[in-house]
Amino acid sequence: MRTIRFGYILQIVIVVVIILVAGGQQLPKYASRLTVLAVLAVIDMLYWFSVKKSFTRRYKKVLTTVYWLPLMMLLVFFLAGFFTPYTQWPPFLRIYFPGILLVLLIGKGLFLSILIVSDIFIIPLNLIKGIDPQKADKTGGWYRPRSFLLTSGAIATSVMLVYFTGMFLWVTDYKLNTVEIHASNLPESFDGYKIIQISDIHLGSLITDKPLKKFIKMVNDQHPDLILFTGDMVNFSTEEVYPFQEQMKKFSAKDGIYSILGNHDYGEYTQWTSLADQNLNNQALFDFYSYIGWHLLRNQHAVIHRDSVAIAILGVENWSITKRFGKKGDISKAMKGTETAAYKILMTHDPSHWDGEVNTLFPEIGLTLSGHTHAFQLAFESGAVKWSPAALLFEEWAGLYEKVHENGVKQFLYVNRGAGTLGYPGRIATRPEITLLVLRKAN
Repeated sequence: MRTIRFGYILQIVIVVVIILVAGGQQLPKYASRLTVLAVLAVIDMLYWFSVKKSFTRRYKKVLTTVYWLPLMMLLVFFLAGFFTPYTQWPPFLRIYFPGILLVLLIGKGLFLSILIVSDIFIIPLNLIKGIDPQKADKTGGWYRPRSFLLTSGAIATSVMLVYFTGMFLWVTDYKLNTVEIHASNLPESFDGYKIIQISDIHLGSLITDKPLKKFIKMVNDQHPDLILFTGDMVNFSTEEVYPFQEQMKKFSAKDGIYSILGNHDYGEYTQWTSLADQNLNNQALFDFYSYIGWHLLRNQHAVIHRDSVAIAILGVENWSITKRFGKKGDISKAMKGTETAAYKILMTHDPSHWDGEVNTLFPEIGLTLSGHTHAFQLAFESGAVKWSPAALLFEEWAGLYEKVHENGVKQFLYVNRGAGTLGYPGRIATRPEITLLVLRKAN
């Protein structure tokens, strides 16, 4: 690699400053991760000298544009957000610009990763070249077969095409998953009781209400006894809900609709001018729930009666095993007054709460419902195969999980795959979910 000129070093410094300063203002919740992004950007800029030598003269301008496009879009994203907050962008631009940028960054990252790994394997060839001048490449410098570059580019392009396909093929192809929960302590009166669980709607990721209408119809067509929403109504702020508030009033269930807050519902992903403004935003969301007729449970409970028996619905604030999201939820507080309820169902947004507290400290909770993971919006589930990048972060990331205690008591967790999207406006091989939970009296 040739000696880097001072002007290029200055460009690298400017790029790093934009990522750390402008990016930190736009995405305050992710500020700690921007250092890693800045380092990757530096690697990207330094590797350019190695890559461009393989460009043919005929396609040099096109390939140069393709190489720099992801980084240029990233800088535009941060700089534009520095002057006009990202949350104030028009919906289409707010949703698809970062989505396309994310796909390009994934492709570029994969391209460079493969290239760097391949370069490690050809170190011996370059050592031989350095020892024997007769084997030196005519252009000099680092030797890399052009086939390595073409292979890396082909793999990265294929992955990006899959991601772009996911923005249209699976993203609103809602799937109804029906699951029976068998419990020995379920009252006979609740045998066959139908609960719809929905989660992670993320209204800020919708441009029109057309997908929402389809989603609502699928939910209502099940004629549920109860609808439970396990958090993340918005992406950044309450402003996102208002274009959809009339549609949101159309969900219907015999015993009502109950909801909890997810990590995005606290307004913590937006840079507020003051704590008072953030509190006003949060209060507006609470008022929205009242307007659409949903019962928001914040470390509270509701009791559903059938004849002379009852089940309790517990709803807690967001609780996560990670420090980043905090532990606002209080199960003990939510349970007070539910002692006579024969069966208890807990709504908690983050599934890490199940291993963190629920199945160790609260065995009386028969069923826990969570969301949050989105199944990473990328999952493969077929037969015995069940994999997603979400599995790297969560022990339980999608579907039904069971724990049997030594005394025979069973507890269940269901993790909904989410209805909406966040960041990447698509899904790959995992469809947005509506869960129909049917309670059954076990023998």
